Amino acid sequence: MAQPAAQPAGPTGTPAGFPYPVHWVAGSAALAKWESLRRMGEGWPIVVGDHEALGFIAEGVGSDDRQEPHEILKAAAALHHPQSLTDYRRRETEKYRSLAGTQEAEEDTEPEVGAWPTATEPSPGLTTAEDILTGKPLDQVAIVVLPTKSGWEVPAYLNWGGWNDNPPPEIHVAALRNWHEKYGATLIGLSGDVMNLRVSRRPANRREALELARQHYRYCSDIVDQGVGTLARLAAAYLNDDWWFFWWD
Repeated sequence: MAQPAAQPAGPTGTPAGFPYPVHWVAGSAALAKWESLRRMGEGWPIVVGDHEALGFIAEGVGSDDRQEPHEILKAAAALHHPQSLTDYRRRETEKYRSLAGTQEAEEDTEPEVGAWPTATEPSPGLTTAEDILTGKPLDQVAIVVLPTKSGWEVPAYLNWGGWNDNPPPEIHVAALRNWHEKYGATLIGLSGDVMNLRVSRRPANRREALELARQHYRYCSDIVDQGVGTLARLAAAYLNDDWWFFWWD
């Protein structure tokens, strides 16, 4: 499934027919507004970004080949992360080998661990509320409120994932549920290709942080291959920051 194209915006800036409530707020106030909506308890708010980003989200929700949220949640309930992620990546590799007509053994794609850094760059935080080029807050940001009390269920309601190297929605749901249980990971931002989570519990030590970095690399290789460069740098960030960032090219 290709990454969805944006829908035309309606008169309020929200795509016509979009089924969920949308709040518009300045990017500089997005996190505070998210926290306010979360306290209200009327659903799970998610910061999706500007009008174009909301269009991507709306196209996924309205896709002709989408599954219903309850179907995705049922599939996710049978999965056990991280094994389900490992199994998914193995199936995708075997599918690629079959299509390519090769029987070559799968190569080890794990990146270099590297030296432990003496300092780490601060996490970018809530990037879905910022301009990707300048890092400055967007003038307007959409916050969608979904009919669930659990942030890990968001990909099911948005039919989010399943294009390029981005896993399908049920894999996301299983992963987010596991990370919430282990690290208190809370999904706050989700755009066309970016995910922002904030955690309440960091890994306990370097060994756990490195294992988490390996897991996250299987989930989203771009954060290393086109990002920090080594697993050690990613792991060190997890020991020093409460925000996780994922990006699928």
